[in-house]
Amino acid sequence: MSKQIQEENSLEDALSPIVNRLIDKNFETAQDKIATQIAPLIGGAIREQIKSQKDDVVDALYPVLGNMISRYVTKTLEDMLSKINAQIQDGLSSKSIKRKIKARLQGVSESELLLNENASANIRALLLIHKETGIVLAHSENPNHPVSEPEMLASMMTAIRSFVNDWVSQNSTNQELGEIEYGGNKIIIEASGYSYLAVIVEGSAYKATYDKIRETLENIVLNHGDKIKEFDGDLDKFPNMEIYREISILLNSEEREVEKTKIHPLIFLIPLLFLSWASYSYYKNYLNQEVTKNIEKIFYKTSQLTALKLNINTDDGIVTLNGNVPFSYHKHLAQTLAQEMEGVKEVHNLLVVINSLEDPMQISSNVAYLLRGLNTQKGIDLTYTYDYTTLTIEGNVWNSSLKKRVIQEVQSIQNIQNINYKLEILPPELNINLYFNKAQTALTTASQTKLISALAIIKNLDSQYLIKLTSYSDLIGTVIKNEALSKKRVNNVIKFLQTQGTITNDFITVITNAAPEGIDTSVNPHKARCIVISYKKKEN
Repeated sequence: MSKQIQEENSLEDALSPIVNRLIDKNFETAQDKIATQIAPLIGGAIREQIKSQKDDVVDALYPVLGNMISRYVTKTLEDMLSKINAQIQDGLSSKSIKRKIKARLQGVSESELLLNENASANIRALLLIHKETGIVLAHSENPNHPVSEPEMLASMMTAIRSFVNDWVSQNSTNQELGEIEYGGNKIIIEASGYSYLAVIVEGSAYKATYDKIRETLENIVLNHGDKIKEFDGDLDKFPNMEIYREISILLNSEEREVEKTKIHPLIFLIPLLFLSWASYSYYKNYLNQEVTKNIEKIFYKTSQLTALKLNINTDDGIVTLNGNVPFSYHKHLAQTLAQEMEGVKEVHNLLVVINSLEDPMQISSNVAYLLRGLNTQKGIDLTYTYDYTTLTIEGNVWNSSLKKRVIQEVQSIQNIQNINYKLEILPPELNINLYFNKAQTALTTASQTKLISALAIIKNLDSQYLIKLTSYSDLIGTVIKNEALSKKRVNNVIKFLQTQGTITNDFITVITNAAPEGIDTSVNPHKARCIVISYKKKEN
């Protein structure tokens, strides 16, 4: 035995150099052939290595695969962040406005919506594939993203699924392949006993999508499980149209959900129109409030209306007055004051005159209140005494029209049996001096100003009063010359008054070749060249 071992060792020592040189030579000249011969052994060796020493394989591949996965994840996140940043920077686009409104309505942040938009799923196609034969039993696809050659795709997925399921098998139990990812798309595979449903999805998919896929496959198996089990390869005998309708329901439901998220561009006009309407309403309400406040202020400052509770409502420049007043005078006064306010287009005077006072004390108080209002008017100065059943009104008024107005207002008080009027028409004093330059007849600016202020009194004179013009002279020059100057000065005054306003009163002129009383022509000759304006009652 030892001899045999020695011979084998000697033979090994003799042949080893020769065999090694042959192997090296064969490797150099026939590398492709060696690789072909060794390749079938590598897969088995790797599987055995994974079964027996999986941790060693992971540690050996981690430096390569870990770095590759890290770069892929980093690149994917960079692409997503770049897309989100571009959407955020495009802050004034219709899409961003729609996103902001949607975020407000849903009560989430804009960032969450951005992530949702960039991770949204879109089903491109669904294929029901027979496990054993790899034949497409039925398929439905999005017309915007058609799938070319679905049969070839089904064969490929069947091969991949079979290979992967065999490769990851453990303890003789097959683990089904769930997803295949490629680029930005993925194929979700949901398997049953004799078939599986492959769903091609663009982008990410959420739990709701997986639930709908499982529910669709459950319905197919429940309704057509027996026919799928007995399928012999003949599609003409298989009810693929019925299955097509069921998988189309899933595809159409996903498209409808995508369409629901789309908002018509015209929807953005709604907040704009609402904002415009709200702004206009606010501005209109502001103007109405300002007009109402201004009227309330003027009513409060008017003593006749201060104590009255009047309601004022303004709508687009139309003022409505409501409330109760004791006399028509107050109703007319409120109407006039409101109409004169800026921004008032029209006044609806709904004030009600209440004349139901019967108590003597109330009547007396009401008369006092009325006269207090009348006395604030220019040209009226009245007092009264009230002895039950008899009222006496005394005082002065500028003209007969004011006297008539006083009588009308007093007569509006009810429950007064007798009224005595002791009213005298007494115009205000009118004593205006107009001075002229030496040997001139033209009115000076100061004289014109005085005449304009005098018109307020002259226009209120009754026709029974004459406007008297008395012309004086500085006694410089001849009597004839001074008389001629006086006539021209008087004519100029009358002409100016008539051009400034309608005067119904007659004029009376007095020309004298003398200076006014108390004026020394040698000391103040300019004060002697004057016309004095006054009024005089006609003689009966």
